[in-house]
Formats: sequence, structure tokens, C-alpha cells
Amino acid sequence: MASISDFRQAVGSAFRAAYGDTAVFLKLTAVQQIANSLRPGGGFTLTFEGPRDIALPQAIYHLAGDTIADDIFIVPISVDASGRLYEAVFN
Repeated sequence: MASISDFRQAVGSAFRAAYGDTAVFLKLTAVQQIANSLRPGGGFTLTFEGPRDIALPQAIYHLAGDTIADDIFIVPISVDASGRLYEAVFN
């Protein structure tokens, strides 16, 4: 499992997620540390931005970037004119 520092280095990078037969690219836009987390290594959240025209349901996706590839549970959190936002929580 990648650490918070691994993801911090990947902010701005695209991650490929398979959704059926479609490849959806999500951009990692933010990494936030969770204060007082009991998780070994500390807890954190990831925010991804995806295309507006494809709505991924909350689920576990294999996200593959240039330096990180992992199965991550993401949840849709908002949508606006520029795209859809998703969040992953490691706590």
C-alpha cells in the first residue's frame, strides 16, 4: 500500500481506472492528512477529479498512475461544470 508521501508526490498525476470496457482517467488533485488518526503511518484522504460525462459509482477500482498502482475505494463527492470529484479515505 502506498503511503501519504507517495501520493503527495503524485498530486497532479493521472490515474487510470477501468469502468467496464472504458478507461477513465482521474487526476489526483489533493492529499490531506487526517489529524489524530490511529492508522499506522497516519490517516489521509485523496481527492480525484474525473470527467463530467462519466459517473463512477462508489466502489473499489484499480487505479494505476505512473508510480503508484493500487486497489482503492473511491466515493463520488460532487459534480460541477469542470468534472466530478471523488474521495478516498485511509484511516
